[in-house]
Amino acid sequence: MPLLPTLGARPFLLLVCLYAPVGVIAPKALAPLLFVAALWLLFRRARLGQLRRPFQGRTAVLAGAIALWSLLSVLWALDPSAGLMTFAKLAGVLLSALILLDGLQDVAADDHAPLGNALLLTFGLSAVLLALESLSGAAAHQWFYDLQGRRKEFDETVLNRAEALLLLAVWPTALALWRRGRPLWSFFAVLVAGAIVVIGVSNSNHIATVAALAVAVIALCLGPWLQRLLALLIVAGVLAAPLLPSTLLAPDKWAGYIGEGHYSALHRLHIWQFAAQEIGQAPVLGWGMDAARRIPGGDTKLPGGGNVMSVHPHNASLQIWLELGAVGAILTAAFLALLWYQCGKLATNHDRAAATGLLLVGLVVAHLSFGVWQTWWMAALALSGTIFVLVQRQMPRIEK
Repeated sequence: MPLLPTLGARPFLLLVCLYAPVGVIAPKALAPLLFVAALWLLFRRARLGQLRRPFQGRTAVLAGAIALWSLLSVLWALDPSAGLMTFAKLAGVLLSALILLDGLQDVAADDHAPLGNALLLTFGLSAVLLALESLSGAAAHQWFYDLQGRRKEFDETVLNRAEALLLLAVWPTALALWRRGRPLWSFFAVLVAGAIVVIGVSNSNHIATVAALAVAVIALCLGPWLQRLLALLIVAGVLAAPLLPSTLLAPDKWAGYIGEGHYSALHRLHIWQFAAQEIGQAPVLGWGMDAARRIPGGDTKLPGGGNVMSVHPHNASLQIWLELGAVGAILTAAFLALLWYQCGKLATNHDRAAATGLLLVGLVVAHLSFGVWQTWWMAALALSGTIFVLVQRQMPRIEK
């Protein structure tokens, strides 16, 4: 059994070795990791005279259409230079992901064992590190802040990104374990990751954990119709997003049920309501790329604290609507529906279950937490998807 993969698979060894550890230690370093691996693969191909066009397939075409529309929206953006910079980051992540996905053709049969071993080992190490950090009250982070003389800036939410990354990393790992004929270890990995996340303070990550685990178990027992249903639901959800903050999710309806200790949830509803109101001002074209942080009136203070717009809407669908309008929302809904449709086309229930868990984690966190254009977050989604495809396509099931 080879200890190292062949030369063509070395960029993927870099990814599987560093994705989870970097994700739980320094999530913002995921973007450089993605770019380095893609450039490594690209330069190797160039030296061998094997350059190929990676922009292939319906998913890539739809992703490219979203990127092109975001570039066009720079023309009417509130800050065109900032919008252009954000587009460049999106384009860089998208192109890097396509190069890596195309590069999976370079992975040979002899690469399966070393890549799989590295994936399992580094995930286990990352889970242990994050568990220790969570149980110690983020002691390492506190020490780092103390070292820099920034103790007052320390916040207990410092591990939120790391927890989200562990949730993304566990599903390719679980699939790898299942394909090695270790279904119990596969379930154990998911449960351990969920338990570590539950220790944390992020309600968004808690919801993502429960939703992904519950629906993945259902997917394990059912056929591909579940993913088709989820495709329809995501289309309906994205397209109806601007209507919800003034109806089902109106802050006034929930204020009496949300205690003072959970004001952040009520604050989020106010942000969504403000975003929905501003979407109505530019419903077709949107306000332009990267406009959320610059929306007029966004710095208005709420009585309970915080602004009516906190840099971004903390909701991917609302941010797409706000900045790219109905055109961007339709393209995004089509892209997500296609991802779910492709998930439903996977050959086995456990493949579909793992893909369902991964997609749900990404969607739930994206609709409750991070800004959709944050480079590290886009890189995290691209890397988790690439590693999942690596496991699903390149690592055959080992019968026990």
